[in-house]
Parts: sequence; structure tokens; C-alpha cells
Amino acid sequence: MKRSELNVGQDFSLTKCKTLAGVTPLVVSLTARVRSLLISSVLLCLICVTSSFGFNKVGTTAAPFLKIEFGARAVAMGGSFVALANDPSGVYYNPAGIAELQNTYVSGGHTEWFADLNYEYAAFILPTKRLTFCLWGTFLSSSDMEVTTVEVPEGTGQYFKYVDGLLAFTTSALLSDRLSIGFSAKYIQQSLYNESAATLALDIGSILKTPLKGTRLGMCLVNYGGRMQLSGNDLIIQTDPWPEYEGNADVEARLTSESFPLPLAFKMGFAFHIIDRKEAFILSDNYQLRVAIDGIHPNDGEEKLQIGAEYGLYNILFLRGGYKVNYDTQKFTVGAGVKAGIARREVCVDYAYVDMDILDATHRFTLTIGF
Repeated sequence: MKRSELNVGQDFSLTKCKTLAGVTPLVVSLTARVRSLLISSVLLCLICVTSSFGFNKVGTTAAPFLKIEFGARAVAMGGSFVALANDPSGVYYNPAGIAELQNTYVSGGHTEWFADLNYEYAAFILPTKRLTFCLWGTFLSSSDMEVTTVEVPEGTGQYFKYVDGLLAFTTSALLSDRLSIGFSAKYIQQSLYNESAATLALDIGSILKTPLKGTRLGMCLVNYGGRMQLSGNDLIIQTDPWPEYEGNADVEARLTSESFPLPLAFKMGFAFHIIDRKEAFILSDNYQLRVAIDGIHPNDGEEKLQIGAEYGLYNILFLRGGYKVNYDTQKFTVGAGVKAGIARREVCVDYAYVDMDILDATHRFTLTIGF
């Protein structure tokens, strides 16, 4: 028997004896941690597959604005942020990521979406001793549109807006120096003139920092919740319940709309620190290079792949790029960012450009301030 094998056996026997003697071991078994993580991952996959069975067709879900990605930094990296998620925008991609943040952050952004739509988002991060909290929201709205009817096709002089909104609260925690988990509770609403629909949803995610040169593994289940069904005053009509008989007075009736599920998705990602100050394949104090890959399994379409990279110079200037696979319009993404310390505050300005093919390209801006 080799000496290393003998030492392992002796250590195991000693630990077993101490346990039998009533002494609690001070070191938690790494095998047990890995086993727990694998079990959790399998259960998460089963929930996702079970929930999405039968709802795998394009255009069969409500609230499509939930798919619009959050944060210029992540967007510039092709949206491959599940395993990183280490800035305020990470709550959108994986709620477990904000557990690493040690400062209070305020972040917000604006996007001029195609078809004269505007997309805004904001997040407030508050870390405490044990947990990290985040209050965040996104809003997609149109400009004023004039009401038209069959009788007045040129417009009635009345105006309305189309508004989608999300308000969420996230809690995240570090279970160890390498494993974090997070949960997001969401309130989702869509409104169009006098009709609206609302429901609740949940995100759950985890991030594992492996011992392999800063390699990270992230998993997340997003938009697990109820169905959405439009209702409102415009669905109330006057009708004759017995048209075959004359002399009946019209009664009030309500039209019923069909309900639709949310765009549920299971995401898994890997991130690699190629160049960094520590836990990287190449150590450097002045340069950073990170590469991330995400796979997405949605309930309303085919599987998708996202690849992105970020190059940092002196932790001040950042260049980013990404590519999306199996998307109808989005393909290439590029962007840049600047980080600076101003009046003892960490200020980050990020920009992303997304090629939308036959649709208009989008420009996204994000401002983040850390206290």
C-alpha cells in the first residue's frame, strides 16, 4: 500500500473515532457538499423539464418583455452572465450573484427599443452581515397612441399607452466561500388601454466557484409562476341572451380571454478567468480577461447558446463582445465600460450595441454608483 493511501485511511479512521466519541468534526466533508450540490442541480432540472413539458412552441407565452436583457455590461457580453452575475444587473440573470457584492449600489439604465418602445430598469443593492438584498424593476412602454374605432378610423382624439412592468425583491447569501444561492420574488403586470393582466413569479439560482483557476458554474430557473389573463372594462359588452325571442332586454356580459404561461427558462453557465489578479490561468495585476458561456432551455422555443468575453485594462477601461446562437434576430453584441473612483464613490458607465438584423439596432446605457 502506498504511503498516501495509508495516510488517507488513518485520517478517515481518526475522524470516525472522534465522531463516535461525541466530538463534532470541525471540517465539513467536501464530498458531502458536492453531493448536495449535484442533488440540488438534478432537482432543479427536473422542475424545469416538468414545468415546460407541453409548452415548447414559439409565441405561446405571455409577458415577452421578461426576455429583454438587463444591464449594458451583460448585454455587451451576449447575455452570458449566469455564472458571473457579479454586478447589480446580475439579479436578472442569476439572483445568487449579488451575494458577492460588499458595497451598496444604485444602478439604472435606458434602452430605446425598436417600434418606438422604451425600456428602463433600475436596481438598489443593500448588503448586510449575512444576506444581500435587492429591490429592482423593469418597464417597457410605448409612446402615446391614438384610439381608433370602426366608426372613427382616423382617431377619436383619445390616447393610450402600452405598459409592461416588473417589480422584484431578491435575497442572496453565501453558504460558503465558494457557493452562493439566491431567490427573487416578482410581481409582473401588463396593461393595454383598459385591459390588464398580472401574476407572481419566482427565480432561484446558485453559483459555485470551483478550485480550477477561478472557473465558475452557475444555474438558474427564471419566471416560475402563474399564468396571465387579460381582463378589463372593454371586455364587458351588452348582448341579447335569447336572440331567437323578440322583446328581450340586453344584459351585461363579459368576454373571456385566454390565459398564457410565463416564459419559463432554465439557464446554465460557465465563466473562466483567463487573466486576473488571482485564481486565474494567467496572473496579472493590470489586465483581466473573462470568458463566459451560457445555455438556455426555454419553454417557448428552441435551446439557445450565448458566448461572451470581457477584457479589462487596469480595472478602469473594459471592452466586451458576444455572440448569440439560435436567435431569430440578435447575433453580435459589442460594448465598453469605464470604472472610476469619484468622491469616494465607485462610478461605472457601460454601453452596449446589439445588432437586431432586420430590426433596428439597439443602444443600451447603464450607470452604476457604489457607496
